[in-house]
Amino acid sequence: MKKNKVLVKLAEQKPSLGGWVMSNSITAAEIMAQAGFDWICVDAEHSQISKETALNMTRSIQMYGAEPFVRISSNDGVEIKKFLDMGVRGIIIPMIKSYEDVEKAISYIKYSPKGNRSFALPRCTGYGEWSQDYFETANQEIFIAIMIEHIDAILDLDKIFSCKDIHAVFVGPYDLSGSMNIPGQFDNPEFKKVINLIQEKAVQHNVTMGYHEVHPTQEKIKNLIHSGMRFIACGMDTIFLLEKSKEFTSIID
Repeated sequence: MKKNKVLVKLAEQKPSLGGWVMSNSITAAEIMAQAGFDWICVDAEHSQISKETALNMTRSIQMYGAEPFVRISSNDGVEIKKFLDMGVRGIIIPMIKSYEDVEKAISYIKYSPKGNRSFALPRCTGYGEWSQDYFETANQEIFIAIMIEHIDAILDLDKIFSCKDIHAVFVGPYDLSGSMNIPGQFDNPEFKKVINLIQEKAVQHNVTMGYHEVHPTQEKIKNLIHSGMRFIACGMDTIFLLEKSKEFTSIID
């Protein structure tokens, strides 16, 4: 199993930028990979993307050398197994609220002795051709990010971040602010205070910080990198299409 390029970059203390796919378009996933992102995340939580479409997106993403990641819809072992079996090389787990949630996710992602993932011969093993190599290396090469997007998680941050199998912590700003009853108020002092606390705890535990900048500009991404964020999602296919289209429709308003 080849080295995960995102893990390599993060180990070298380099930022890793990714794309985000919300539409059902395999072509969109392919184009974002072609653009040069390190990784492309297929959003299985807030989209209508089917498993079959996700499989074909995975193929398209890998064709250009990017790492195929998936944000799962929930911390569910059956769902995680299906995505890993199709060849996904990174799992982003939403709505982590406790250390117990982290333990559960790790058990689904890792093979024995670290977890309980089922052994089989699907696409990720070359349909059996390189199964032994995959079984021996998957525990080290599958990228794992957890999403801190609820205020309840703040009470358990030290324990959550103590898990050495986590490669990155990804802040979900909309859900996090919503759980604080200030949805979308990212400049609110209380929201900024919580973000700073998450960053401080991540530094203490040597955990990579991530962030999804939904409306990216070069300046915003550079500022995120300067602030210490190293795992960064840049926009999403639907936002790019909408905002670029509106540049032209606004001319005749």
